Amino acid sequence: MQAALRAPVTAPVSTKCRSAPITVRCLGTQLPRPAVSVAAGVQSRQAVVPRPLQHASQQQHARGESVIVASSAASVPAEAPQSNWKLPVYIVLWYAFNIIFNIVNKSTLNTFPCPWFIGTWQLVASGLFMAFLWITRLHPVPKVDSKFFMALMPVALFHTVGHIAAVVSFSQMAVSFTHIVKSAEPVFSVALSGPLLGVGYPWYVWASLLPIVAGCSLSAMKEVSFAWSGFNNAMISNMGMVLRNIYSKKSLNDYKHIDGINLFGLISLASLIYCVPASLYFESGIWKGMWEASVAKTGEWGTAQLLLWGGFFYHLYNQLSYMVLDQGISPVTFSVGNTMKRVAVVVSSVMFFKNPVSGLNWIGSFIAILGTYLYSLATDRYADEKKKAAAAAKKAQ
Repeated sequence: MQAALRAPVTAPVSTKCRSAPITVRCLGTQLPRPAVSVAAGVQSRQAVVPRPLQHASQQQHARGESVIVASSAASVPAEAPQSNWKLPVYIVLWYAFNIIFNIVNKSTLNTFPCPWFIGTWQLVASGLFMAFLWITRLHPVPKVDSKFFMALMPVALFHTVGHIAAVVSFSQMAVSFTHIVKSAEPVFSVALSGPLLGVGYPWYVWASLLPIVAGCSLSAMKEVSFAWSGFNNAMISNMGMVLRNIYSKKSLNDYKHIDGINLFGLISLASLIYCVPASLYFESGIWKGMWEASVAKTGEWGTAQLLLWGGFFYHLYNQLSYMVLDQGISPVTFSVGNTMKRVAVVVSSVMFFKNPVSGLNWIGSFIAILGTYLYSLATDRYADEKKKAAAAAKKAQ
């Protein structure tokens, strides 16, 4: 939420006010923007004073004319504060689309167990969605060149690894448990940022990782759907997503003008260069048989609908996360929202698929999710301390 700062009104005063239009652009940090920290990816915006008001103010000051102060404010009708209705709407849609995607995705995998095909199709669907937005000018077309795509390729490679490994893990374990293992992603982020980015973290950031590790361990003890292959793929997904974030910072420093939604769309398209040949190599031999078995269960149109809705909601929930960030909320607020979203996904998937969950599963799950929130707080505190130290050093010079 941004507060509108208005310059003092000079005489004569007109009771007619005209508000300047506000242009909203989508920025993203779930997929980190280049050269922005993982914990704090939201850029602040400044209110711009229209040029006619600036010019008039300068003329009044040059003439030495007096400015009407608060005592004369009673003669001007007070403008009612406007509430940001978009933020709660976007959050609700973000949660809803994520929950729907996880349910549809798991249902598709149960019916048509070809995770490489499904994961590749989701990237295709996201690319088609972005192409529609660009063609219709509903979203600005990014300005890129060949150098950008060369810098994007390693990022797209790790995005492919993280995305496909997650889909494979969802096919092998319950949605709820896969999400609990996925909550361990900060562990890889802290461990790899040192050797790859030269970033060291204080003790309290490392300490915030302990609840994540403990919670995942407790959940695994009594997890009925536990499978080492599914667990390993979820951990590979964590590794891939962290490396994607790191190489996004290292490779895309010169392309800060590309907003989050466009960056996500371009990465989805570039990932197909890796994903299509890999899926053909690993899975194409079973597609025909799996499709026939799936059609026998749900019908041809039923299977096609699951695939279409899965791709549709895959893109929508990612886009809504960037739209939430665009509303000017703080990184901590977004972390709270993201933590509660994971809780909502875990609970809703357990209720929908009726997975057996023990008390130890629930305790471990919520400890791990709480750990991800504590990690967000710790990294945000570390970022603030670095800014203050840099400011103090600059002031001392």
